[in-house]
Amino acid sequence: MADLATQKQEIFDYVNAFLGGGMVDVELDPIHYETALKKALSRFRQRSDNSVEESYLFMPTVLDQNTYTLPNEVIEVRKLFRRSIGSRAITGSSSGPIYTQSYTATANQRIFNVNYNIASVGTVIVEVNGSSSSDFVTDTTARTITFNSGLNSGDVIGVKLYANGENNGGSMFDPFGLAYTNAYLLSSSKLGGLATYDMFSQYQELVGRMFGSFIEFNWNTTTKQLTLLQRPRAEEDLLLYVYNYRPDSELLNDYLASQWIKDYTLASCKYMLGEARSKFATIAGPQGGSTLNGDTLKAEAQSEMEKLEQEVSNQMAGGVGYGFTIG
Repeated sequence: MADLATQKQEIFDYVNAFLGGGMVDVELDPIHYETALKKALSRFRQRSDNSVEESYLFMPTVLDQNTYTLPNEVIEVRKLFRRSIGSRAITGSSSGPIYTQSYTATANQRIFNVNYNIASVGTVIVEVNGSSSSDFVTDTTARTITFNSGLNSGDVIGVKLYANGENNGGSMFDPFGLAYTNAYLLSSSKLGGLATYDMFSQYQELVGRMFGSFIEFNWNTTTKQLTLLQRPRAEEDLLLYVYNYRPDSELLNDYLASQWIKDYTLASCKYMLGEARSKFATIAGPQGGSTLNGDTLKAEAQSEMEKLEQEVSNQMAGGVGYGFTIG
Protein backbone atom coordinates (compact mmCIF):
# COMPACT_ATOMS: atom_id res chain seq x y z
CA MET A 1 0.00 0.00 0.00
CA ALA A 2 1.27 3.46 -0.93
CA ASP A 3 2.52 5.69 1.88
CA LEU A 4 0.72 8.85 3.01
CA ALA A 5 2.98 11.25 1.09
CA THR A 6 2.34 9.39 -2.18
CA GLN A 7 -1.41 9.36 -1.58
CA LYS A 8 -1.40 13.10 -0.88
CA GLN A 9 0.59 13.80 -4.04
CA GLU A 10 -1.89 11.81 -6.12
CA ILE A 11 -4.70 14.04 -4.82
CA PHE A 12 -2.69 17.19 -5.53
CA ASP A 13 -1.98 16.01 -9.09
CA TYR A 14 -5.66 15.21 -9.57
CA VAL A 15 -6.76 18.68 -8.43
CA ASN A 16 -4.05 20.37 -10.49
CA ALA A 17 -5.13 18.53 -13.64
CA PHE A 18 -8.81 19.43 -13.17
CA LEU A 19 -7.90 23.08 -12.68
CA GLY A 20 -6.16 23.09 -16.05
CA GLY A 21 -2.65 22.90 -14.67
CA GLY A 22 0.11 22.40 -17.22
CA MET A 23 -1.91 23.68 -20.18
CA VAL A 24 0.11 26.16 -22.24
CA ASP A 25 -1.79 26.11 -25.53
CA VAL A 26 -5.22 25.94 -23.80
CA GLU A 27 -5.72 22.37 -24.98
CA LEU A 28 -5.71 19.07 -23.11
CA ASP A 29 -2.51 17.12 -22.57
CA PRO A 30 -2.24 13.30 -22.21
CA ILE A 31 -2.24 13.58 -18.41
CA HIS A 32 -5.64 15.27 -18.52
CA TYR A 33 -7.16 12.48 -20.62
CA GLU A 34 -5.69 9.92 -18.24
CA THR A 35 -7.07 11.80 -15.21
CA ALA A 36 -10.53 12.02 -16.79
CA LEU A 37 -10.60 8.27 -17.49
CA LYS A 38 -9.46 7.45 -13.96
CA LYS A 39 -12.23 9.63 -12.57
CA ALA A 40 -14.82 7.93 -14.80
CA LEU A 41 -13.71 4.46 -13.70
CA SER A 42 -13.57 5.48 -10.04
CA ARG A 43 -17.01 7.05 -10.20
CA PHE A 44 -18.46 4.02 -11.93
CA ARG A 45 -17.03 1.69 -9.29
CA GLN A 46 -18.44 3.93 -6.57
CA ARG A 47 -21.97 4.17 -7.96
CA SER A 48 -22.69 1.04 -10.04
CA ASP A 49 -22.97 -2.55 -8.82
CA ASN A 50 -22.04 -3.59 -12.38
CA SER A 51 -18.45 -2.79 -11.45
CA VAL A 52 -18.17 -5.78 -9.10
CA GLU A 53 -18.58 -9.53 -9.45
CA GLU A 54 -19.00 -12.54 -7.24
CA SER A 55 -16.06 -14.90 -7.02
CA TYR A 56 -14.53 -17.62 -4.86
CA LEU A 57 -11.00 -17.70 -3.48
CA PHE A 58 -9.02 -20.45 -1.80
CA MET A 59 -7.07 -19.35 1.26
CA PRO A 60 -4.78 -21.76 3.12
CA THR A 61 -4.59 -21.11 6.85
CA VAL A 62 -1.29 -20.91 8.71
CA LEU A 63 -0.82 -22.43 12.13
CA ASP A 64 -1.57 -19.89 14.92
CA GLN A 65 -2.03 -17.01 12.43
CA ASN A 66 -5.31 -15.09 12.61
CA THR A 67 -4.78 -12.19 10.16
CA TYR A 68 -4.48 -12.62 6.39
CA THR A 69 -4.11 -9.96 3.68
CA LEU A 70 -6.23 -10.45 0.57
CA PRO A 71 -5.68 -8.88 -2.89
CA ASN A 72 -6.66 -5.23 -3.37
CA GLU A 73 -9.36 -6.25 -5.86
CA VAL A 74 -11.41 -7.86 -3.09
CA ILE A 75 -13.93 -5.39 -1.64
CA GLU A 76 -16.16 -7.61 0.50
CA VAL A 77 -15.91 -11.05 2.11
CA ARG A 78 -19.36 -12.55 2.52
CA LYS A 79 -18.78 -16.04 3.89
CA LEU A 80 -16.15 -18.69 4.66
CA PHE A 81 -16.59 -22.36 3.82
CA ARG A 82 -14.64 -25.25 5.31
CA ARG A 83 -13.81 -28.50 3.58
CA SER A 84 -14.56 -30.59 6.65
CA ILE A 85 -17.50 -30.83 9.03
CA GLY A 86 -17.57 -30.92 12.81
CA SER A 87 -15.34 -28.85 15.04
CA ARG A 88 -12.32 -27.04 13.62
CA ALA A 89 -9.32 -28.94 12.46
CA ILE A 90 -6.74 -29.55 15.17
CA THR A 91 -3.87 -31.97 15.44
CA GLY A 92 -3.83 -32.88 19.10
CA SER A 93 -2.32 -31.06 22.04
CA SER A 94 0.88 -30.17 20.17
CA SER A 95 -1.00 -28.61 17.21
CA GLY A 96 0.96 -30.82 14.82
CA PRO A 97 2.32 -34.30 14.25
CA ILE A 98 3.88 -35.89 17.31
CA TYR A 99 6.48 -37.68 15.20
CA THR A 100 7.96 -37.12 11.75
CA GLN A 101 10.63 -39.04 9.87
CA SER A 102 12.00 -38.98 6.31
CA TYR A 103 13.63 -41.84 4.43
CA THR A 104 15.35 -42.25 1.07
CA ALA A 105 14.38 -45.54 -0.53
CA THR A 106 16.71 -47.96 -2.27
CA ALA A 107 15.72 -49.98 -5.32
CA ASN A 108 12.65 -52.18 -4.60
CA GLN A 109 12.73 -51.32 -0.88
CA ARG A 110 9.38 -51.95 0.83
CA ILE A 111 9.94 -52.02 4.62
CA PHE A 112 10.79 -48.98 6.74
CA ASN A 113 11.38 -48.99 10.49
CA VAL A 114 9.57 -46.37 12.60
CA ASN A 115 11.22 -45.46 15.88
CA TYR A 116 7.90 -44.82 17.64
CA ASN A 117 5.08 -46.81 19.19
CA ILE A 118 2.65 -46.89 16.26
CA ALA A 119 -0.02 -48.53 18.40
CA SER A 120 -0.35 -45.37 20.52
CA VAL A 121 -1.07 -42.93 17.67
CA GLY A 122 -4.38 -42.08 16.05
CA THR A 123 -3.36 -41.50 12.43
CA VAL A 124 -0.40 -42.46 10.25
CA ILE A 125 0.24 -40.26 7.21
CA VAL A 126 2.73 -41.52 4.61
CA GLU A 127 3.92 -39.47 1.64
CA VAL A 128 5.98 -40.62 -1.33
CA ASN A 129 7.84 -37.78 -3.05
CA GLY A 130 5.44 -35.27 -1.47
CA SER A 131 2.23 -37.09 -2.48
CA SER A 132 0.05 -38.87 0.04
CA SER A 133 0.01 -42.66 -0.31
CA SER A 134 -2.24 -45.37 1.09
CA ASP A 135 -0.40 -48.31 -0.55
CA PHE A 136 1.08 -49.57 2.73
CA VAL A 137 0.35 -51.54 5.90
CA THR A 138 1.62 -50.96 9.43
CA ASP A 139 2.94 -53.50 11.92
CA THR A 140 2.44 -52.14 15.42
CA THR A 141 4.48 -54.95 16.98
CA ALA A 142 7.53 -54.66 14.74
CA ARG A 143 7.01 -50.87 14.37
CA THR A 144 7.35 -50.98 10.62
CA ILE A 145 5.63 -49.60 7.54
CA THR A 146 5.53 -52.00 4.59
CA PHE A 147 4.58 -50.89 1.07
CA ASN A 148 2.62 -53.31 -1.07
CA SER A 149 5.03 -52.79 -3.97
CA GLY A 150 8.71 -51.99 -4.20
CA LEU A 151 9.81 -48.37 -4.46
CA ASN A 152 12.25 -46.78 -6.86
CA SER A 153 15.76 -45.85 -5.86
CA GLY A 154 15.87 -42.29 -4.54
CA ASP A 155 12.17 -42.02 -3.62
CA VAL A 156 11.68 -39.79 -0.58
CA ILE A 157 9.35 -41.24 2.06
CA GLY A 158 7.81 -39.00 4.71
CA VAL A 159 6.04 -40.40 7.79
CA LYS A 160 3.88 -38.29 10.11
CA LEU A 161 2.19 -39.64 13.23
CA TYR A 162 -0.74 -37.79 14.82
CA ALA A 163 -2.04 -38.38 18.31
CA ASN A 164 -5.71 -37.75 17.51
CA GLY A 165 -5.85 -37.65 13.75
CA GLU A 166 -4.45 -35.24 11.17
CA ASN A 167 -7.65 -33.16 11.36
CA ASN A 168 -9.06 -34.21 14.69
CA GLY A 169 -12.61 -33.03 15.39
CA GLY A 170 -13.57 -32.60 11.74
CA SER A 171 -14.14 -35.06 8.95
CA MET A 172 -14.01 -34.54 5.21
CA PHE A 173 -17.44 -34.17 3.64
CA ASP A 174 -17.98 -34.59 -0.09
CA PRO A 175 -21.69 -34.79 -1.04
CA PHE A 176 -20.90 -36.02 -4.55
CA GLY A 177 -18.65 -38.74 -3.23
CA LEU A 178 -21.28 -39.78 -0.71
CA ALA A 179 -23.90 -39.93 -3.44
CA TYR A 180 -21.63 -42.05 -5.61
CA THR A 181 -20.85 -44.53 -2.85
CA ASN A 182 -24.47 -44.47 -1.67
CA ALA A 183 -23.29 -43.83 1.90
CA TYR A 184 -26.55 -42.08 2.79
CA LEU A 185 -28.95 -44.31 0.91
CA LEU A 186 -29.56 -41.97 -2.04
CA SER A 187 -30.91 -44.80 -4.13
CA SER A 188 -34.70 -44.68 -4.29
CA SER A 189 -34.82 -48.48 -4.17
CA LYS A 190 -33.39 -48.53 -0.65
CA LEU A 191 -34.51 -47.23 2.71
CA GLY A 192 -34.11 -43.50 3.22
CA GLY A 193 -33.35 -41.87 -0.10
CA LEU A 194 -32.93 -38.13 -0.58
CA ALA A 195 -35.01 -37.33 2.53
CA THR A 196 -32.38 -39.01 4.72
CA TYR A 197 -29.61 -37.04 3.07
CA ASP A 198 -31.54 -33.77 3.38
CA MET A 199 -32.23 -34.28 7.07
CA PHE A 200 -28.58 -35.14 7.70
CA SER A 201 -27.49 -31.93 5.94
CA GLN A 202 -29.83 -29.85 8.10
CA TYR A 203 -28.62 -31.60 11.23
CA GLN A 204 -25.01 -30.92 10.22
CA GLU A 205 -25.73 -27.20 9.70
CA LEU A 206 -27.56 -26.88 13.03
CA VAL A 207 -24.80 -28.58 15.00
CA GLY A 208 -22.22 -26.42 13.21
CA ARG A 209 -23.98 -23.21 14.26
CA MET A 210 -24.34 -24.35 17.85
CA PHE A 211 -20.88 -25.78 18.45
CA GLY A 212 -18.51 -23.68 16.38
CA SER A 213 -18.12 -25.48 13.07
CA PHE A 214 -18.39 -22.19 11.16
CA ILE A 215 -15.54 -19.71 11.30
CA GLU A 216 -16.39 -16.17 12.40
CA PHE A 217 -14.30 -13.34 10.96
CA ASN A 218 -13.79 -9.59 10.65
CA TRP A 219 -13.10 -7.93 7.28
CA ASN A 220 -11.38 -4.53 6.94
CA THR A 221 -12.30 -2.97 3.58
CA THR A 222 -9.45 -0.43 3.78
CA THR A 223 -6.46 -2.58 4.74
CA LYS A 224 -7.86 -5.70 2.99
CA GLN A 225 -7.13 -7.74 6.10
CA LEU A 226 -9.24 -10.74 7.04
CA THR A 227 -9.10 -11.61 10.75
CA LEU A 228 -10.27 -15.03 11.89
CA LEU A 229 -11.78 -14.88 15.35
CA GLN A 230 -10.46 -18.34 16.23
CA ARG A 231 -6.83 -19.34 16.21
CA PRO A 232 -6.12 -21.98 13.53
CA ARG A 233 -4.77 -25.11 15.18
CA ALA A 234 -3.74 -26.73 11.89
CA GLU A 235 -3.32 -25.93 8.23
CA GLU A 236 -6.60 -26.00 6.35
CA ASP A 237 -7.84 -24.69 2.99
CA LEU A 238 -10.77 -22.30 3.29
CA LEU A 239 -13.10 -21.28 0.48
CA LEU A 240 -13.97 -17.57 0.53
CA TYR A 241 -17.14 -16.19 -1.05
CA VAL A 242 -16.21 -12.60 -1.97
CA TYR A 243 -17.11 -9.58 -4.08
CA ASN A 244 -14.25 -8.14 -6.09
CA TYR A 245 -13.77 -5.36 -8.62
CA ARG A 246 -14.03 -6.26 -12.28
CA PRO A 247 -10.80 -5.43 -14.17
CA ASP A 248 -10.65 -2.16 -16.11
CA SER A 249 -10.25 -4.05 -19.39
CA GLU A 250 -13.45 -5.97 -18.71
CA LEU A 251 -15.41 -2.81 -17.91
CA LEU A 252 -14.20 -1.14 -21.11
CA ASN A 253 -15.44 -4.16 -23.09
CA ASP A 254 -18.81 -4.33 -21.31
CA TYR A 255 -21.50 -3.16 -23.75
CA LEU A 256 -23.48 -1.59 -20.90
CA ALA A 257 -20.64 0.08 -19.01
CA SER A 258 -18.26 1.14 -21.79
CA GLN A 259 -20.47 3.88 -23.25
CA TRP A 260 -21.14 5.35 -19.81
CA ILE A 261 -17.40 5.47 -19.10
CA LYS A 262 -16.72 7.14 -22.48
CA ASP A 263 -19.39 9.78 -21.90
CA TYR A 264 -18.21 10.52 -18.36
CA THR A 265 -14.61 10.78 -19.55
CA LEU A 266 -15.71 13.24 -22.24
CA ALA A 267 -17.64 15.33 -19.71
CA SER A 268 -14.63 15.43 -17.39
CA CYS A 269 -12.37 16.51 -20.24
CA LYS A 270 -14.84 19.25 -21.14
CA TYR A 271 -14.78 20.52 -17.58
CA MET A 272 -10.98 20.60 -17.41
CA LEU A 273 -10.76 22.36 -20.77
CA GLY A 274 -13.41 24.87 -19.69
CA GLU A 275 -11.47 25.53 -16.48
CA ALA A 276 -8.34 26.29 -18.48
CA ARG A 277 -10.11 28.50 -20.99
CA SER A 278 -11.85 30.43 -18.22
CA LYS A 279 -8.44 31.69 -17.12
CA PHE A 280 -8.06 33.39 -20.51
CA ALA A 281 -11.57 34.58 -21.22
CA THR A 282 -10.47 37.00 -23.93
CA ILE A 283 -7.50 36.80 -26.27
CA ALA A 284 -6.35 40.07 -27.83
CA GLY A 285 -6.21 40.28 -31.63
CA PRO A 286 -6.08 42.77 -34.51
CA GLN A 287 -9.88 42.66 -34.86
CA GLY A 288 -10.54 43.32 -31.20
CA GLY A 289 -9.76 39.84 -29.90
CA SER A 290 -11.85 36.71 -29.36
CA THR A 291 -13.72 35.22 -26.43
CA LEU A 292 -13.09 31.64 -25.31
CA ASN A 293 -15.96 29.32 -24.39
CA GLY A 294 -14.68 28.26 -20.98
CA ASP A 295 -17.83 28.92 -19.00
CA THR A 296 -19.99 27.24 -21.67
CA LEU A 297 -17.86 24.09 -21.60
CA LYS A 298 -18.04 23.90 -17.81
CA ALA A 299 -21.82 24.28 -17.83
CA GLU A 300 -22.21 21.58 -20.50
CA ALA A 301 -19.87 19.25 -18.61
CA GLN A 302 -21.76 19.71 -15.34
CA SER A 303 -25.10 19.02 -17.05
CA GLU A 304 -23.76 15.87 -18.73
CA MET A 305 -22.30 14.56 -15.47
CA GLU A 306 -25.62 14.99 -13.68
CA LYS A 307 -27.38 13.16 -16.51
CA LEU A 308 -24.89 10.29 -16.33
CA GLU A 309 -25.28 10.07 -12.55
CA GLN A 310 -29.01 9.66 -13.07
CA GLU A 311 -28.40 6.91 -15.64
CA VAL A 312 -26.44 4.94 -13.07
CA SER A 313 -29.31 5.30 -10.60
CA ASN A 314 -31.67 3.99 -13.28
CA GLN A 315 -29.43 0.93 -13.92
CA MET A 316 -28.81 1.95 -17.54
CA ALA A 317 -25.12 1.07 -17.10
CA GLY A 318 -25.98 -2.44 -15.95
CA GLY A 319 -26.28 -4.03 -12.53
CA VAL A 320 -28.22 -6.58 -10.55
CA GLY A 321 -31.45 -4.59 -10.67
CA TYR A 322 -33.67 -3.19 -7.98
CA GLY A 323 -34.64 -5.02 -4.83
CA PHE A 324 -37.62 -4.45 -2.56
CA THR A 325 -37.92 -0.97 -1.11
CA ILE A 326 -39.98 -0.30 2.02
CA GLY A 327 -40.83 3.27 2.95
